[in-house]
Amino acid sequence: MENKNDHLPSSVPKCPSPSTSTDTQDLLKSLLTCSICLDLFRHPVSLECGHNFCAKCINSYWNSGVPGSQPPLCPECRRRCDRRQLVPDTRLQNLLENMNLLQQNADSTQKPRDVCNREAKQLVQVNSRKDLTLSLEVLDQCLNHPQAKNSPVCLISVQGEQRTGKSFLLNYLIRGLQGMSKDPQWMRRGSDLSEFQCEPGAKAITKGLWLWSQPFILQKDGRKVAVFLVDTEGTISLEQDKEMNAKLVAFSMLLSSHQILNVSRMVKETDLEYLEMCLHIAEEIGECFKMEPVQHLNLLVRDWFYPATFGKEAGQKHMIDVIQKISDRYPRIQKILKSKQACCYLLPFPGKKIPTSSNGNPEDMDPDFYHYLHDYITDVCKSSTQHVKRHSDGHILTGEELAENMKKLFSILQKKEFGYSSLFESVVTGLYNMRIIEAARKELEDFVKEQDSSTKSMFTSLKTLPGTMWTRLSTKKDTILNSLKETLKGPGKNQILNNFKEEIEMRVLDSYKSYKNRFCGHTAAVGGLLGAGVLGVATGGIMAVGAAATALTMEGVAVATGATVGATVVGGGVGAGVGAAVGLAGVEATEVMAKRKQKVPEEGEENPLLRDDE
Repeated sequence: MENKNDHLPSSVPKCPSPSTSTDTQDLLKSLLTCSICLDLFRHPVSLECGHNFCAKCINSYWNSGVPGSQPPLCPECRRRCDRRQLVPDTRLQNLLENMNLLQQNADSTQKPRDVCNREAKQLVQVNSRKDLTLSLEVLDQCLNHPQAKNSPVCLISVQGEQRTGKSFLLNYLIRGLQGMSKDPQWMRRGSDLSEFQCEPGAKAITKGLWLWSQPFILQKDGRKVAVFLVDTEGTISLEQDKEMNAKLVAFSMLLSSHQILNVSRMVKETDLEYLEMCLHIAEEIGECFKMEPVQHLNLLVRDWFYPATFGKEAGQKHMIDVIQKISDRYPRIQKILKSKQACCYLLPFPGKKIPTSSNGNPEDMDPDFYHYLHDYITDVCKSSTQHVKRHSDGHILTGEELAENMKKLFSILQKKEFGYSSLFESVVTGLYNMRIIEAARKELEDFVKEQDSSTKSMFTSLKTLPGTMWTRLSTKKDTILNSLKETLKGPGKNQILNNFKEEIEMRVLDSYKSYKNRFCGHTAAVGGLLGAGVLGVATGGIMAVGAAATALTMEGVAVATGATVGATVVGGGVGAGVGAAVGLAGVEATEVMAKRKQKVPEEGEENPLLRDDE
């Protein structure tokens, strides 16, 4: 059978010369192109007429039912063909393989950054030992790109919980940065570039940290800015090492100048906890290089459902609610959210088709989602020239300067440990600390009940002065707190301890005040009774004085004082009244005596004894 490719050489040199001309490569490509798909042959086959096509293309053409495809005809010469006579063309297949070798050889003679494909490249890897590895080759290739090396740079990073559409968002940022200035329909046109990996399902796709290989060049007011995109591995997963992931996100923060925190439905406690933790690491490391952890923070809330208002204005209201709710628990986040560095945007649910789609076509989006996503991407892209990377002193960094900073910064980040554990370990530690605190709370309550029970009657109460009770309660409180210092675990144990300390100080104070009131009542009552003892004796003096002496043996100085004065007054009724009054005054006398040994809290006064020495 005649084949139109008989005039072609059966092969090209297996080790082609680097000097092979571009014209030769273009000629080969034209000869090895399928006329149906207009791409290089894939599994080429020959028809009886001698024309060649991809095996899949010719079969799809014949099955399509388009006019002229039946009975099976050659798309080029219209000659009738027999499906059974399709023959794999090994000669073309060999030519394709050798042409690929030719292309690879030609590429190897050029600088990598000159022929770098526009694609995502892995900048930071995570190995099996949970260690981070920085690719210096990728860092240099990207930030020292000829269009970025000596220019201001803006790096837009997307961070947040895994499987919340970070890569999906980045792919639309690619479309916006590439086509926004050229085509009003840029969202629908798609991109002619490869994109960040994005697939449906529950399994995390992005691992480590990925950087777009070449910059998008934007200009504003005559200034050229090189814009890069950064994709960060998702946070909050049981299998992840919390320390490693926090370091990874902190590095992403310090690398980027415009951070998008991508969250689902609402800003949750877990989002805030992770952000605060990463800010802590980024602050500590970035300070050495005059780099702020956040230059611009954009809170993007996906799948927002209630109230059904979306966009930037609704987002600002939600951010105000978040600020009010977190109070002082997250001081770093509070500082950023209250500044002009932060903004918030609410996106509606995209529709049923998008979560199960691998490419997220605009045709599958709900109209509201399409509208708000378009506005959001437009705003981020247009504002990127305003968010160039700079030092905390205002110095604008070029790509080359940022690369050198990040190399040194990463070296320190690798060596330093911050004491964060995995999420699973954090849950276990949290449950352990809850049990410890509950046991300490019960220990104090049992002690308070024991003291209350043992001093409930009048005479047992009079044996224990309020100052003595305060000493007992304070000593127990200090013993419990000292024990907790040794038993609590985790990086948040100090905060837990401080919160519990405030709680039991209030409990001890309340218990002391309750006992003091009871003691005063018993003292006044007994003083009055002893003063009224004159009713049984005409002069009333001798019996009351005797009772006063007895009271002194019971450490009831206040009782004795009241009784003595009551006894010396002529007339039982007068003695009872005066005895009761002076009995109360006697309590104050005991307070003065006790204060000489230990300061006891007074009503309406802040008590310095409740402050621990630690």
